[in-house]
Amino acid sequence: MEWQKYLARLRYYDRMCGNLPTVHQKIAQVQAVVKAYSRHEIPQEVPKLSFSAHYLELHMTKHPELFELVSCLNDLRQVLIENFGIWHIFSQAWLASFKQQLKPGKTLVVMCGNAALAANLPNVIAVDDFDWQAQDNTRPHPWCDVKRADALVAVQKYYQQVDNIILEWAPETTCDRAILDFLRAQKWPGDLIVIGEAKGATNSPQFWQTAKLGRPPAVNALHRPFDFIHDQVFWVK
Repeated sequence: MEWQKYLARLRYYDRMCGNLPTVHQKIAQVQAVVKAYSRHEIPQEVPKLSFSAHYLELHMTKHPELFELVSCLNDLRQVLIENFGIWHIFSQAWLASFKQQLKPGKTLVVMCGNAALAANLPNVIAVDDFDWQAQDNTRPHPWCDVKRADALVAVQKYYQQVDNIILEWAPETTCDRAILDFLRAQKWPGDLIVIGEAKGATNSPQFWQTAKLGRPPAVNALHRPFDFIHDQVFWVK
């Protein structure tokens, strides 16, 4: 669905449920997320999309359109993927916290997609092979300069030049395990950071089986799940 049509749907439900402050606020927050990404900006916040069961029971009789609204809100991730090539969705608050946790120096971001994260990091090398462009999004529009390369090849080329390597929302069948094995073999002293859903929507089963995961509370406190995907930020050894 085109993002403009998605916003129009949200405006419709806002009119239908305009007397419910909680609904109005949630719709406004989701609209702000879409508009921010349309401008190549990081949203101020990413709201939780669901309503409590009690809230729905309380208002569903008078507002049966709430059932459709819930489905519409849950389309947010797919709308961002299809229109902007954005899989990893995060807020300005999380970004500020994450930047504080990075080692000083240079950062390599592989599988960076349209580089929404990489574009907001200092001293960065962004890499993606753009294999995903034939799937949900056929019009890559990187936010910054992105080198077109395989992730493992990029790691082997740049690892001695960087202090942080970020694997961002890697597909389920990737070279992630090979990257981890390579960095271990080299005794690389930097930080390998993986952003994804453990044993879920991202990365390979082989990677999750062998990765030693750390979850910094300060970073993940601001990286809360907003829909059915529970992605987190891991420091991996």
